This record gives sequence, structure tokens and C-alpha cells, in this order.
Amino acid sequence: MTDVHNLNEAIKGLGTKEALLNDVLLGRSNADMRAIKSAYQATFRRPLENDVKGDLSLKTERLFTMVVAATRAEESTPVYPQQVEQDVTSLYQATTGMTTDQVTVCSIISSRSDGQLRAISQAFQQRYHVSLEETLKKKFSGHMEDALVLMVRRTTDRAMSDAMQMEDAMAGMGTKDMLLLQRVVRAHWDRAHMDQVKRAYQHKYKKDLLQRIRGETGGDYEKLLVACLS
Repeated sequence: MTDVHNLNEAIKGLGTKEALLNDVLLGRSNADMRAIKSAYQATFRRPLENDVKGDLSLKTERLFTMVVAATRAEESTPVYPQQVEQDVTSLYQATTGMTTDQVTVCSIISSRSDGQLRAISQAFQQRYHVSLEETLKKKFSGHMEDALVLMVRRTTDRAMSDAMQMEDAMAGMGTKDMLLLQRVVRAHWDRAHMDQVKRAYQHKYKKDLLQRIRGETGGDYEKLLVACLS
């Protein structure tokens, strides 16, 4: 239900809160996605797919239609080297030249399991000596870039991805409180994962996540987030 209400918050009113939409929908299992869609339909009496489509531009609409369809390969699916090599070739061909084959890129990244995407990212780096993430950043922009990079990043190093998401919510002028709150709360349910996030944050930013959050928050809000992290 938290996911459902966050999605409604991301979609309602003028403009889309794209980062919140990404947080809830990207990288989820098929079972999660089906549960979210069912609860969304029961709560708001309309399909999630329709609301997402109506709130996005044509390019990102196509990507999120694939994501919400819940047709990812399951984590139990074996990672076949031949399929990985084929996907790496397809992604490279889709992102070289003057035009980018967005459908191919979106289709592969949205439909492969975490294990498959990790293997694809590693093979892409080894073959072309550039990361898949950097390639996506060069060829895409805006919401599409953010979504594709987040999907890849979450599969290659989930703890580092979450650490970077938390810093992103605090960086710049003003703290994005809603994003920071939901990102910390989502991570804190798995204590081992939260410990990994804190270590990843320390490694990347050379500072303590707990102290960083204390410097950005105050009052009961600060106490809540510190309790989630501690």
C-alpha cells in the first residue's frame, strides 16, 4: 500500500514526480509488480497502466509500459552466456551511430532478470571497454536516462545504488524530503542491506551517512531517520 500511495502521489496533479515513480516501479520482481497493480486497481478503481501512460511522454511511456507489464525473466532463469553475448551485441548496435534504437534498449533492460543484467553489464564492459551505464548516459537524456541507468545500477550493485539515491535526495539546494524518507524507510527493513548501504555510502562519498542525514534534517524527522539507520 505504501507503493500504491507513492505511485498516486507521483502521478496526481500537474507534472509527474519522476524520481518517485522510478523508485517504486523500476527493478521490481514480477510478483511485486502484479501485487502493486492489483492493490492500485482496488484502491483507485482504475488500472495503473492507464494512469502511468497518461502521465508520461511517448518515449518513457513505452519503457514504463514494458516495466509495468511484469514480464521480466524470473531470477530462477539460468544465465546463458550465448544469450548474454547476443544481448551485448544488440545493445551496442542499438547505441552506436547517429540514431539510437530505443525500443531494443528498453526491451532488453526491462525484460532481463537481475542476474542476466549483471552478466550483460560485465560482458559489455569487457568487450567494449566502456560501461553500459556510461553508454546509456551518452545516448539518452532526461527521465529516460534516469530510468535506464537506475535499472542497470540496481542490478550491478544495489547497495551502492541505494546510497547514491539517498545522496541525490540531499544534494543541492534543499533536501527532497519525500524521496529521502521513502528511500531510507524502504532500505531499513533489511538490516544487512542497510549496513551495506552505509558502507557503500562511506566508500563513495568519504563521509558517514548517519552524520550526513543529521546535517540535513531536524526534530522528530531527524530522530526517525536516525532510528531507521541505527
